Amino acid sequence: MLAKIKPTVVQEWKMTDFQGLKTNKNDEQSVMRGMQAYMKARCNQCHVIAGHGVNLGPDLTEISKRFKGMKLLQQLVEPSKEINEKYRPHQFVKSDGRVVAGVIIKETPKDYHVITNLLLPNAVTRVTKKDVDEKIPSRVSAMPVGMLNVLTREEIVNLVTFLEAGGYQLPEHLKKKHKHGHK
Repeated sequence: MLAKIKPTVVQEWKMTDFQGLKTNKNDEQSVMRGMQAYMKARCNQCHVIAGHGVNLGPDLTEISKRFKGMKLLQQLVEPSKEINEKYRPHQFVKSDGRVVAGVIIKETPKDYHVITNLLLPNAVTRVTKKDVDEKIPSRVSAMPVGMLNVLTREEIVNLVTFLEAGGYQLPEHLKKKHKHGHK
């Protein structure tokens, strides 16, 4: 049954597959198709955009302030190319030889608060600083490589368009103005 809902791999995409990438965040149809691609590639399971999704990774609503076009696409195809420091995994080698790995969500003068499994964001492990022999930042993103492999080239271009637009925003003329309270 799970095989039926699991998207099939279209291609193992590389940056060279996207020469001459052109997006138009003002094209509402491309943005809408990009939203479908966002869901198909399961981006919403770890990211929020325009208030929708799960907040395990960076909020993508304003990602275009940091990345656009090919640079944004590269973050999707090669997620470890540039890792957001707030979401960089670390390994803590403790003095007793045990290793704790995860993303630091809070640091105090005495300890690190670490999420060892991003799918369980409320399960926080405290690592006491005096027990840490070595803290090693990872060069590998928590975002798996190959998330886009279930999409066609056109879907990926639409996804980049959707991200550059900051998600789908209702056009002004469709936003209903509600008046609350009566005089």
